[in-house]
Amino acid sequence: MVQYAQEGGAVMRIAVSSDNHLDINRVDVDAAAHAMAAELRTRQIDYYVNTGDTFNDMRKTRAFYAQLQELVGPATQVRYLAGNHDMIRGTNYAELEGLADPLYQHNRAENLPGTDWTLVGNNGWYDYSFAPAAAELTPEALWHWKKAYWIDGVIEQPLTDPERMDVVLQQVAAALRAAAGRRVLFATHFVPRAKFLNPRMLHDDVGAKAAAMLGSARLGVLLQQNTVAYAAFGHLHHRDAPRVLDGTEYLHTPVGYGTARRHEWNSSDFMTEWRATLQVVDLQ
Repeated sequence: MVQYAQEGGAVMRIAVSSDNHLDINRVDVDAAAHAMAAELRTRQIDYYVNTGDTFNDMRKTRAFYAQLQELVGPATQVRYLAGNHDMIRGTNYAELEGLADPLYQHNRAENLPGTDWTLVGNNGWYDYSFAPAAAELTPEALWHWKKAYWIDGVIEQPLTDPERMDVVLQQVAAALRAAAGRRVLFATHFVPRAKFLNPRMLHDDVGAKAAAMLGSARLGVLLQQNTVAYAAFGHLHHRDAPRVLDGTEYLHTPVGYGTARRHEWNSSDFMTEWRATLQVVDLQ
């Protein structure tokens, strides 16, 4: 658990989690919802923000967070984003952009009561800018590789990936302009800085292609230009200590996979990992 606070004044307690993958991890969903709600109440969390990849089906993701909100009650506000896994089934691009769910934080900004903080959320996307220049990968080649080998290839969209990222950047820029003069906690699913990638993948042929699908360097530049205080993200299945880059503190401790094939946990229990990776930020 990570905590940040200043002395004096009221505190808004935010908890962040990502990449819970409840279906892939074969979690008892109802039991997990009750256990999470109890933990959030015990820690007196004001806002719980999940940055995506909860299920491989957006319908299940929506239902889960509705259940969690009901269980925690009005004292804790639940907010969630869609990761690429959530986008695989049960939704489409138009719905992801305009879903009328008050818990869904994509392309929304929310002033946190009693503070000068704003929570800005956006699912994010990617534009191939993390692909190493030395690999000489064209957008066309990357698109075809994605459709053949990458899990996102089944996600239908009316835009190219760079065009979709252009929309994301326009949305985030507008939200940050609207929040001018306030401090911002930004939440997204995809990676905003190349420094969080494993350098070894950039020297591998397949890794270089995969890196192109992980996020956008342009988003990191936008956050830097707008002096965003905190940026929470997921997607990469390794856990990082809080890290300050160009004035923004990045929060990235996904739960990840606890399967026999890909065991990224330090234990064999989902709730143990969820509690261990939950990041709590006290905003004042």
